[in-house]
Amino acid sequence: MRSVILAIVLLLTPSLAEAAPKPMDFAYGAPLSREGSGAVYRLSVPREVYEAVTRDDLSDIRVFNSRDAAVPHALRLPGKQGPAPEYARALPFFPLYEGGVPAGKEGLSMQVEQSGERTMIHVVTGDAGADEDSRPSGYLIDARKHKERIHELRIAWKGKGGSLVVPVSVESSRDLTHWSSLVPRSTLVRMEYQGHEIRRDRIPLPDARAAWFRLRWLTGPEEVTVTGVQAVRRGGEPEPERHWTVIEGAPAKGDERPGSTAYEYESPALLPVDRVRIRFPERNTLVRVTLYSRPDPDAAWRRRRSGVFYHLRFDETSLVQDTATVGPSSDRFWKVAVEGGALSDPGDVPGVELGWRPYELLFVAQGEGPFMLAYGSARLDLKARKSGAQGILTQVMGGERDELIKKASALPGTVLGGPDMLVPAPPPPPWRTWLLWAVLVLGVGVIAGMAVSLGKGMRREE
Repeated sequence: MRSVILAIVLLLTPSLAEAAPKPMDFAYGAPLSREGSGAVYRLSVPREVYEAVTRDDLSDIRVFNSRDAAVPHALRLPGKQGPAPEYARALPFFPLYEGGVPAGKEGLSMQVEQSGERTMIHVVTGDAGADEDSRPSGYLIDARKHKERIHELRIAWKGKGGSLVVPVSVESSRDLTHWSSLVPRSTLVRMEYQGHEIRRDRIPLPDARAAWFRLRWLTGPEEVTVTGVQAVRRGGEPEPERHWTVIEGAPAKGDERPGSTAYEYESPALLPVDRVRIRFPERNTLVRVTLYSRPDPDAAWRRRRSGVFYHLRFDETSLVQDTATVGPSSDRFWKVAVEGGALSDPGDVPGVELGWRPYELLFVAQGEGPFMLAYGSARLDLKARKSGAQGILTQVMGGERDELIKKASALPGTVLGGPDMLVPAPPPPPWRTWLLWAVLVLGVGVIAGMAVSLGKGMRREE
């Protein structure tokens, strides 16, 4: 009886030692090249990895050393996730009136009178006798006290009418005599559409420093009055490079909402998407769009973003708002719903591009090299997938210690276990269940035999 119970316990107890993953458990691999000698290395995860992995959290990748032993690794998104901080400073400005002097020609002079700490500036243009009804043809901006680089000029203005589209140019000078073109053409915009406002009040500047800027209306004096000018400087490190992937789409079938036209798209890889760009085929487009995504064709659509997208052309000026920010998502299926059926031909499918930044892989150079990145496996169980997450490595190497990390790069890939590793293994035969039933039947038989034997013994005694 004890042997029967022991057999049942052994059958129900899982194995204490699970087999560790090996390179051949993964579909593909890429040898890693290291720079210098270090303890921890990092590399940008190649696009091929996203096309082969079976998990959106990349839990089916490993780094192996020369003895096929997995080394600790961690994944992280590079750089800061928030927008770069901005610093704005108001700049003095003066209206310019032009008469006989053509726009863009010389003809600007300055008189400076200084009394103690006060400085008086008299700006004289080609037509110094402008009357009170004259409208400014531009503005002179004083940036002498701003010693740091100016990334943008932010212009505040007022004018007649609800919508304004004003083409402008910006010139720079150090002495108010010699001028050079800095921004040949830009546009200040204020438009309203179905309760939404389109506003462009910033003029990006190239990397140049100047004491003076000259803002000009390219179409002559406008019924626009500038009320404020600010120098905008962005702090922090520049945003890491973002990759863009074009995905194909087609008109959606079935579940479109009334009054909207929908298009569905499929991504070729599990990319960590945080931007979506929509390209409309028509020349001038102004529509309201809602973006959806889902991980697989059977899942419900999840709303990602809703807003106004436009691409408008005014002579040589274009107004474009075609990119939306979305929460990081590795969903492969996307839907664009255009409200109001605004596209003249619903058969013209808008183009969609997915913007993403590759993960950064950290790994410990534990053991002997060379090291290999293995990826793509549907054969790992839940325990094996969780064992690959080395969050402690990110904590140890965070902050100032990041400078100690050396760089690595992935070489051309190779085939390990092959595409079969991307398909889940068939379930093993239920041998434990069969054996358990066999033991139970045997146990019942043993008990029955003991009962029969006991009954015979009792009859003999009687």
